[in-house]
Amino acid sequence: MWTYRPADSTPTPREKKLQDPAPYSAARPQPSSAPFQTQNGAAPHRQSAFGQEQHTTGAVQSGRRPESMPRTVYETSDVPTAHKARIVTQSRPSRTLRTACVMGCLYLAGLAAGSLCSRMLSEPLLTYARYFASIDLGLRTTGNAAMVFSVGFLSLFCQLSLVLIAGFCVLGIGLIPITMVLKGAGAGIFTALLYQQLGAAKGLVLQALVFWLPETLGSLFVILLSAFALHVSCGLLRCCLGQGGSGLGAASRRLIHRYLTICFVSMLVCGLSVLLTLVFGGLF
Repeated sequence: MWTYRPADSTPTPREKKLQDPAPYSAARPQPSSAPFQTQNGAAPHRQSAFGQEQHTTGAVQSGRRPESMPRTVYETSDVPTAHKARIVTQSRPSRTLRTACVMGCLYLAGLAAGSLCSRMLSEPLLTYARYFASIDLGLRTTGNAAMVFSVGFLSLFCQLSLVLIAGFCVLGIGLIPITMVLKGAGAGIFTALLYQQLGAAKGLVLQALVFWLPETLGSLFVILLSAFALHVSCGLLRCCLGQGGSGLGAASRRLIHRYLTICFVSMLVCGLSVLLTLVFGGLF
């Protein structure tokens, strides 16, 4: 729109800019092609999401927490957690193996003590032990397969169940080792009474052909379950002391699954005992 303006009027700044644009363009800062630098001459970190993610990932892989990264983000990153989980997974079988070795040593100590101290028992206990040994020996020599299987499986089932119950109790830390010592002592007393009734040579042959393999396999199963149950009992104790109970539910489920698996395999061991009885029991 055209507006009349007198000739002697002062031009507006807009009109000055249109008439002579050179001063305004010279005063305007021109973009530089050089990268922006800080006072110390180093280019700053890019603030984009991709650049910050790359910077964070490199810092975590190198094991250093960057200053711009929050402490909570670095401490809860996936790399250290996965590394710790890998260490726990690798150390768990070795810990179970060490515990099983300790339980096995306790069983062997009880076995030796029962064999050496069988004659020092009181008269009621010695009478009961002789009665049980004579019944078991009669079942083996007569070849009663059903009774041999029933007695063997009932004995293993009761031992495994006692270990399982002790594992779900804080007192199982002391009860499980005592159970292993008593189991070894009972086996030692039975072996000593077997040698007394049949003689050293005949008892050794019967022990090697009929009793040794099923008893060894059954004892190994009880020792393994006792090692698993002892870890659960220790976890319960730590939880009661307020030292954390993480992973206790998963450990309890694993203990139940192993208990059921060992009970099923124990039936096979009892079947092996029946087979050895039928083959070699009639020789004595």
